[in-house]
Amino acid sequence: MFCKYCGREIKEGEICTCRQQSSKTPYPKPDIRPVMPEQENTQRQGINQNQGNSQNQGTTQNRRQQTQFERKPVNRTPVNKTSTAPQNQRTGKKDGKGLAVASFLLSFLLLVSFVLLRVVLQDFMQESTMLESIYPYLIYVVPFLLGLGAFLCAIFSLQDARVRTLSISGILISAIFVAGIFVSKVLFPYEADSYVASSDSSDEKEEDTETDKKTDDEKNNKSTDESLFEDLKKRYKEGKLDYAQARNEFRENAVYFTNEENNSPVDVAEFGEKIEADFEESMEKLAKKSDYESILKQLSKQKEELKYEDELITKLSEKYEPEYILYLDTESKNLLAQGKKDDALKLLKNGKTLVEDTDAVDNLIAEAEEGVTGGDYILPESNSRYLTDADVSGLTLQQLNYAKNEIYARHGRKFDSKELQNYFGSKSWYNGTVNAADFKETVFNEYEKKNAEFLRQKEFAMHDGGYQLDQ
Repeated sequence: MFCKYCGREIKEGEICTCRQQSSKTPYPKPDIRPVMPEQENTQRQGINQNQGNSQNQGTTQNRRQQTQFERKPVNRTPVNKTSTAPQNQRTGKKDGKGLAVASFLLSFLLLVSFVLLRVVLQDFMQESTMLESIYPYLIYVVPFLLGLGAFLCAIFSLQDARVRTLSISGILISAIFVAGIFVSKVLFPYEADSYVASSDSSDEKEEDTETDKKTDDEKNNKSTDESLFEDLKKRYKEGKLDYAQARNEFRENAVYFTNEENNSPVDVAEFGEKIEADFEESMEKLAKKSDYESILKQLSKQKEELKYEDELITKLSEKYEPEYILYLDTESKNLLAQGKKDDALKLLKNGKTLVEDTDAVDNLIAEAEEGVTGGDYILPESNSRYLTDADVSGLTLQQLNYAKNEIYARHGRKFDSKELQNYFGSKSWYNGTVNAADFKETVFNEYEKKNAEFLRQKEFAMHDGGYQLDQ
């Protein structure tokens, strides 16, 4: 008996070893050995005999074996539902859409950056020393780089077929924006304030260039001395310098200011005189208000700030200090007359810190402590209020004249009349320091001006020629 599968001779009822292996191995290798015709006939005869003897058993067994042998193996390997090709395809679509959006975003930034740099931030860029030199290039380079990025993003997004229309639009927009930058650079080039606008004709350009060179040469040849002088006058005119500051700078740079090549010596001298005249005028305005305290404070402050000895400060100090002492005397006696002794002493002690002649103020303080009032005055309040007819109703012609000159004596005026000089010299408050020829009525306050005229009218109303002195 032979095996119908492998052709091996086996005993009747015996299972060939090839079938035993097939039961263990799900995928047996078929025997590909060639079968001779004689063997094939013999095998067929054996099979027929075997079928006649054990039809039921052999048939069932062979069917099982045949079923197992013909059963196809099942691939149990897990299958990835998401294949590689679709994943790559979807990724490509997603990347293409992102690049297209990035292209439009960069194009928008291109337009915004160009407008900001060219229009909005122009003044800020020009004021910055660091950015001023690169600003003419920055306004074109930054938008160009953004436009180039937008163009490249649109090109790469063409790989995605679904956003191809969007990509082409991005290419066109970025190209148009970049081209617009170059066109604006050619048609409307940036020109800083310091740049000279180019002319259309070559002749005009040459003339402008020569003119600019001349101007630059003049500026270079223009010494720093003139600029210092002009700067000093400008700051003084704007009120940024007081008297001491202006005088210090003027004296320190006087040599440069008087350079004949740049400045006129007359102009320089006039400016120095103007500084002095302005300060003297400001002191006179305070004196008219009897604000001697502010005058002396100003003089003391300016004297400390000045680096050099100043004749004007010395002159004004000698002028207004005696007047301030007289003012202290008058005001303190008025306060004493009103029973305000403490206020009078406070006024005198504060005034002592502002004057150099402290002995004179000490005498006033001593008198105030003793309670000496304004009995030495004919009209004690002639410098602090307007006089009325009631104030002069009981005065004689001589007293009217003395009361009138009393206003002058308060300010230290000396008198040519011996009668007046002897009279006021006997008064404790009198301190004659100003010659009659040098005295100016500008030192009077408004009360004193009006009262002096009022007393003169009363005097000449009482007698046509007024009171005759030294008779």
